Amino acid sequence: MSIDPEKAAALLSEHFDELGDGEFVERAARWSPELVEDQPDETINVLRQLPAPGTSGPRGSAEVDLVRPLPQHVPLRAYLASALTGLDDTQRQLIFSLSDAISLVCANHGIELYEPRTATDPVHHPQVRHGEVFHIDREQVLSRDLLVLLAHFPSTGAGQELDFALNGLVPTIVVAHSRTRVSRMISGVPNLYLLLTYDEPEQLRSELDTALARLRPLLVQRKLILGADDVNLVGGRIRELRKRQGLSRPALLARLGVPGVGEDWLEKLESSPDRIANPTLTQLRALAAALNTTAADLVEPDLGERLVDYLEAWASPRRTARAGGMTRADRNKVLRRVLLRVIDSLEDDD
Repeated sequence: MSIDPEKAAALLSEHFDELGDGEFVERAARWSPELVEDQPDETINVLRQLPAPGTSGPRGSAEVDLVRPLPQHVPLRAYLASALTGLDDTQRQLIFSLSDAISLVCANHGIELYEPRTATDPVHHPQVRHGEVFHIDREQVLSRDLLVLLAHFPSTGAGQELDFALNGLVPTIVVAHSRTRVSRMISGVPNLYLLLTYDEPEQLRSELDTALARLRPLLVQRKLILGADDVNLVGGRIRELRKRQGLSRPALLARLGVPGVGEDWLEKLESSPDRIANPTLTQLRALAAALNTTAADLVEPDLGERLVDYLEAWASPRRTARAGGMTRADRNKVLRRVLLRVIDSLEDDD
């Protein structure tokens, strides 16, 4: 059945003219709760009218954007890295004052700022064990959408946090006084990086406000792209293979044969989301060798299922769910590469 486009536009326009905003949101919550669940009222964007049938006049919007969280309202989180150890009272007060100012600017952009001084400060929280400090701060950096680094005083801890951010593809803003010389080890980091220099606190607030306004869409895009890494895929696969082979964690670490690697590291790797665990390629290869498998099997344990999907997509004109969005030419290229890998593997076995 087909319907005349002008009639369809008229029907939609009439429907949204008669439907109040409250009733619309109520119906959306009833039939599509996942769209409006936990969304603040200001994120509900209802564009209600279409252009008048048969005209291009500005009667309303050419689209009906039913219920959609606006990018500026997607919650983001940032991590503040700075020197804390070995500072005198005056230096600590400067860091805390800057932290407070940065926190306020971030809040104006819907960005929650985590400050380590509230949990792992060596002065106010000396009871936190060294290993706990490492894991707490590392997990906080990797779970954040932005790293803000205060480059006012030398700090090995802040340098470590910068490396965490690089490994997790966390964008970084470096804040420094105009008289401070920032190390090339910081300015040379191959990551999304922005250096803000200032002379007066008000200038810092202004520069940071402008920078966050520019960066926010990119941070939202990154958050949406990396959302899939919140699952425990790699760690779950390692735990599955270890148990299937009847290995305890100490036994697997003994097979690993790397001095100094503790059971606590393996436990966190097996239980944490991939974005938090974030094992290096060297670690994956060592674990794969100890488990008699490959790094690819740890990273993509459903490779066999994917191969079947690609074969089905190649043999059938219909696209499978996994291959959706790929052109036939792209699917054939992927299939060719997969088959060549299988052939090479079989030849290696000979």
